[in-house]
Amino acid sequence: MGNRQKGRQTAAWELDAISNLVGIPRNQLENIYKDFRRVSKDYLLDKTEFRRIYKDLIRYSPQYQDKSHLTSCELNRRNNATADRIFKTFDRDHTGRLSFDEFISAYIMLQNSISPQIRLNFLLDHYSQNNGYITPTMGRRVIQDMSDLYGVNTDCQQVWRNLETNCPLKNGCIPQQAFTEYFINHPAYSSAFYNGVQIPLPPPSPQL
Repeated sequence: MGNRQKGRQTAAWELDAISNLVGIPRNQLENIYKDFRRVSKDYLLDKTEFRRIYKDLIRYSPQYQDKSHLTSCELNRRNNATADRIFKTFDRDHTGRLSFDEFISAYIMLQNSISPQIRLNFLLDHYSQNNGYITPTMGRRVIQDMSDLYGVNTDCQQVWRNLETNCPLKNGCIPQQAFTEYFINHPAYSSAFYNGVQIPLPPPSPQL
């Protein structure tokens, strides 16, 4: 089994920055972080732990209510399959663990109440500090990750070649704005941003 990798605590200023960037109310973001801490060990989630927290979060979704006709076994199987797909997409370093940074990236990408542009820019900024430009390696990886997450059948190599042909390049890199506009204007991705897998914000905890 080996020693379990250790994560790190997320500082208050980091939660403040995320709240300001994407518009999630600070108290709700704090609740999300507390849920993450409650389920995780050493500030990291393995796949089983992620399934647990996903099940807790998805109950707020209209999609969950639409599946009331399913047996509990069928619903659990479907939820686990979706959770596993999300987990695989955002386990960027392939450790079999999600840090809070990776977890919140997944959470934000599945928020249809946040504009696609804000979600994509947040994701791209968390892949690397790119100074407004997307490298070929990073771009192909994001295209593949978005295709896997939303179930869009696409050739990431061909998509990148099309972007290279149609966008102004800087040292072989594509402007981040042009990159995000591709996803926003693509019918399949655009639809998935609003109709795909969704985890709405949980209601704020009652003030005691």
